[in-house]
Amino acid sequence: MKKLLMFLVPVSLLFGVITNTFAGGGGQSTPSTTTGEKIPVTTGGTLIIGEYILDTQLAAKNPLFPSNTAIGILNFIYERLMYFNSITGVLEPQIATGYEWSGDFRTLTFTIRDNIKWHDGQPLTADDVVFSYTILKNYPVTDNYSLWSKISSVTSQGNKVIFQLSQDFPSLPFYTDDVYILPKHIWEGISNITEFLNPTPVGSGPFTWGSYTVGTEVQLKAYKDYWAGAPKVDNFIIKLYNTSPNATLGLLRQDIYATMGTIAVANTPEFLSKPNAKMQLFAGLTNWLVFFNLENELLADVNVRKAMCMAINPTELDARTNYGTAFPVSIGFLPFLFGDLISEKAKEPFVTDPAGAIKLLEDSGYTRGSDGIFQKNGKRLSFTYHNASGAPGQQMQAGMIQQWLLNIGIEIIPRLATWPELTALAQRGNYDLLQNSISFPPDPYAALNTTFNSSMTAPKGTNVVGTNYMRYRNPKVDALLDEVASVVDPAKQKEIYTQIQDIIIDDCPFIPMYNTGGHIPYYDGGRYMGWLDDIPIFANRSIINVYEVK
Repeated sequence: MKKLLMFLVPVSLLFGVITNTFAGGGGQSTPSTTTGEKIPVTTGGTLIIGEYILDTQLAAKNPLFPSNTAIGILNFIYERLMYFNSITGVLEPQIATGYEWSGDFRTLTFTIRDNIKWHDGQPLTADDVVFSYTILKNYPVTDNYSLWSKISSVTSQGNKVIFQLSQDFPSLPFYTDDVYILPKHIWEGISNITEFLNPTPVGSGPFTWGSYTVGTEVQLKAYKDYWAGAPKVDNFIIKLYNTSPNATLGLLRQDIYATMGTIAVANTPEFLSKPNAKMQLFAGLTNWLVFFNLENELLADVNVRKAMCMAINPTELDARTNYGTAFPVSIGFLPFLFGDLISEKAKEPFVTDPAGAIKLLEDSGYTRGSDGIFQKNGKRLSFTYHNASGAPGQQMQAGMIQQWLLNIGIEIIPRLATWPELTALAQRGNYDLLQNSISFPPDPYAALNTTFNSSMTAPKGTNVVGTNYMRYRNPKVDALLDEVASVVDPAKQKEIYTQIQDIIIDDCPFIPMYNTGGHIPYYDGGRYMGWLDDIPIFANRSIINVYEVK
């Protein structure tokens, strides 16, 4: 069986339904002047964009550790076997031309594209793919989704890469979107891959590494031998900004002509009023949440967590802070993009009930102290709350949530941290409440397993394996996840996913905020044209098509 498995086709259709592109200013989206005269597509020149990226995110350029690396930049340099198109919900061929399952779903074979070259001119072969996946086995800390718990071997035969599985695992193709293929002839000589900073990345993507001016910009060069065709620009500059407002100011002044998703949301209407301004908006594979650290004794009380969730109004939060650029997040965690796999309980409207939250705390034995904060057995409901610095939209959201919690008698102690610091805090569990996002591969099992399986977490002070930052542990959920991993029957899958979501709803391990896939501001017309809108505009298939109007 090739391409998408049948039980995932409805998911693909749903991705297409909720995709939107917002245009502002009446700008042209086709290569012509306002009089209708065709603009010739040229080559050469420089594409200039910008992004909110800190120096610490470029200290390493190791694609094995995306949480500590500006992976948005490395996406132009490295590629995967398959690429998940968030606009259409379809896996598209990248280094592989496609894949095929054996009848028993125990052997998955990828065909590697001919005539791909690494940036240093060496040929990319099936052995490079085998080497890249073997790294995950030899260095388990890089195996973010524990793929090798289900894979028994990865071998090559000519231009084929063959995955032998130890159990049925029909979701495996979707995980290939998250594993970058590395050049064996460079990486096999590295003594400790987990500490390698990769100062000069060599990949197979459309751009080669040029230079990095600390705190200022990254310069990439067009790779003329790129397998899908050379980029139409010769140079690609990513200007670096230390805050979201500064990046937005650069966008408004057209010092830059796009970001990879950063925009101070309050400036969205102003941006879209400009000629040729567009925003590519699509729901997707990122849920924004407030994580509960369940190793905190007070947060281990499910009634405390439920009361805090009841205090929040996600609809108002989105309307006031996102300006319509986000989507609802399911209280069962699984994104609504997965359609029929969403449990009926998870589809129920989110209920905001501050009065009910207060009553729940009182019924659970909590009483208000003289300062109005609830307490029990001498312990006050007082928690630190970490959220992002340099991001006004995130800070506004945090302020609203903190006030809602204070309104029901829960004290919040605000703490600001940079994005890398937030990741480190979440990974090691050094927080009470933490506002951040969780992203996952385009598969329902992946979304739930990496976030809620006990094997994907770790004790406080130790880095988690997956994204179970909440330190959530439930043996029933573990057993159901282990069961569904090898289920092929769609009806049985739905039944198990429903059970998992309903347990998560009852356990309430996070505060839901909103779901995002992309809200990417860019100018399509004027200085640059050629962006494709049937795929995220910064996907390699799109970026090689962009040209500078001369």
